[in-house]
Amino acid sequence: MKKRKFGRTNLHLSELCLNTTKLGWTTDDSSAFALLDTYFMCGGSFIQCLGFSANPAANPVFESSSEDLVGRWRKLRGIDRNRLALASRINFSRPAHGGSIAFVNLIRESCERSLRRLRTTHLDLLICEWDDVVIPMEEVLEAVDILVRGGLVRHAIAGSFPPWRVVDSIHHASARNHARFEGLQAEYSLMNRTSMETEALAMCREHGLGFLASEPIANGFLAQRPITIRELINLDRSWQNERFGSKVGYAVLNVLGEIADKRLATPAQIALAWVLRNSQVTSAIISTSDSRELRKLIRAVDIVLTAEETDALAKVAMGQDRCIEISHV
Repeated sequence: MKKRKFGRTNLHLSELCLNTTKLGWTTDDSSAFALLDTYFMCGGSFIQCLGFSANPAANPVFESSSEDLVGRWRKLRGIDRNRLALASRINFSRPAHGGSIAFVNLIRESCERSLRRLRTTHLDLLICEWDDVVIPMEEVLEAVDILVRGGLVRHAIAGSFPPWRVVDSIHHASARNHARFEGLQAEYSLMNRTSMETEALAMCREHGLGFLASEPIANGFLAQRPITIRELINLDRSWQNERFGSKVGYAVLNVLGEIADKRLATPAQIALAWVLRNSQVTSAIISTSDSRELRKLIRAVDIVLTAEETDALAKVAMGQDRCIEISHV
């Protein structure tokens, strides 16, 4: 597994990031440790945890499980901290009482608790999740700046922020000489190709931001084998299929299946290779609790799609974007 430079920073990340969000509460320690061992032995060094919440009402057990597990695994295996890039996510929430000072202190305290669970002195990346309850950007950037200057966090990332909001934050940070967001984490797959490439990825290129692709196989939708019309009628209405299951969505599955069959690969591997073929993507985030499935996904890094295969997938995916746009009208 190769590493890619993260935006304008000096940080280099594995092209596949292991998301440990569900580890610790859906798996036992031995299974979780086996998964982390597999990822590390395959050359992976970029791990993302569930992270912390600044909301005091959050479930502390749920909040700490993945961080505590990763921290214990690294210590048990004796892995040097410099061999791993550790990331955690935070959901901003204003304290019930107090102004900006209370907010900044709450974020710092939350981060310090995360570092204790991870048994480390710093996070390489802090992903700040977008929330509809928008806290003033000045306060968010002030909290981030204090964490970066204090050495608790190396770089902050905007998680699922609208592109305009990221650009706005960069201007605010520049005007106040604060640490800025150095990357964007957002969904990117064949199911939202055009909108992401023309807006979010173009913005990242313009401002020197790294990009982390979450849900590269569309929440598992692109891991399915091609299906017939009869199967489509009797389709299990999972939320993935409810979201992506249009005629064009299943046309994407058919093209993926054809390419996968010719290459003796799986549709998920081809979908993942398609995301990684974009040099603007620093890392794609994968999620699984099964070591065998993880090994299969990792093989995607060795698949180099031809121009013909890339064009075929791009054309059918463009039709999906048009369907999504029409459905929102």
